[in-house]
Amino acid sequence: MTDLPTRRHQISETVGPFIVSVGFDPRDGKPCEAFITKRAKPGTDLDGHLYDLGVAASKLMQGEHG
Repeated sequence: MTDLPTRRHQISETVGPFIVSVGFDPRDGKPCEAFITKRAKPGTDLDGHLYDLGVAASKLMQGEHG
């Protein structure tokens, strides 16, 4: 896996109470990262799980498994 460029196109969509943002690799236009914002009250289990979900989804998009 190669490092992603610092600047990437991103789209955001409101899904229920959350905002889901997806960043795209400018080299090939494929999704390469995901963020979930306005997750939950900071410090709660839900906030932590949604953060972890965004990290795991980003790693999968970038070809990291396990």
